Amino acid sequence: MTQEDLPKRRMDGFGTDDMAIPELKLVQNVGGDEAKAAGAVPGDLYLSLTEEIFKEGLNIVIVDMQKTRTYWGRSEIEDEPPECVSLDADSMMSADGLTSCRECEHRCDAPWLLDATERRAKCLVDYNILAIKFDSGMPLLVRAGGISSKAARELITQLRLNRELKGEYHRALVAVSSLPKKTPSGDAFALNFHLKELITDEPKVLEMKNLTIRYLGTSLALPQGAAEPELLADPVAAPVVPTEKPAKEIIRTPEQEEAHKNYLNSLAEAGAKTPPAGEGPGEAKQTTEGEPPPVEKPAETPEQLDVQF
Repeated sequence: MTQEDLPKRRMDGFGTDDMAIPELKLVQNVGGDEAKAAGAVPGDLYLSLTEEIFKEGLNIVIVDMQKTRTYWGRSEIEDEPPECVSLDADSMMSADGLTSCRECEHRCDAPWLLDATERRAKCLVDYNILAIKFDSGMPLLVRAGGISSKAARELITQLRLNRELKGEYHRALVAVSSLPKKTPSGDAFALNFHLKELITDEPKVLEMKNLTIRYLGTSLALPQGAAEPELLADPVAAPVVPTEKPAKEIIRTPEQEEAHKNYLNSLAEAGAKTPPAGEGPGEAKQTTEGEPPPVEKPAETPEQLDVQF
């Protein structure tokens, strides 16, 4: 019997939206009972699906990130859902569409500047990071919130502004580990991301690229009780349609204005067509007296923003 003759499995039609992505958790002093029962201690990384414990961290490849907001409304560690969430932190609106994040008294954009007690009472930005476990190709989810959100921002900087990557993030081997932090409430741990090296083995590069394409669009679940997030953006961006540039204001001195009027009158008497603004005698060559006209800068490109790390 050939492979074509075998009965088709229903699950062969399942996609990434049917997956429950295993979560890589940072074990803290409080909570994490499942990880601690498996032998993990505070500061370790724990992968829920395989029950693996990583004491020195592990290597991952970034697929995509989703920025959200979460307001728990309490400082205690519980298994209850948060009081409010925003599925898209940039929209500045709660998931139910009733609360504006711009006006919310609980909003906090720099949690690393607050002590633990104050931070836990705020609505914080979280980065849900979809990644690939480098040694196995398995997808995993890393939630970088609270004091770890700064590490996520630093990771974004390393990836976006790396001159050699040029947007091919599947070539970046990222090491994720933990860092101890001293807070007024006691010891804590934060995630740490480091762009370890660029993958040069082309078969491995192709594997990571294919896995990235496969996992793009995976639904990243929010904390228990929260609504399902929207799918991540399609990897093929829509073309940018250029818009018409507004006309520039022409500034003339009184002498230039008089010369320009005389020039237009002479054209009218001769039946000639009026020239476009900026042409003909009397046109301003300066925005202010004694200063050269401004020179338009070309639009910035990723290459112009690139910084070598």
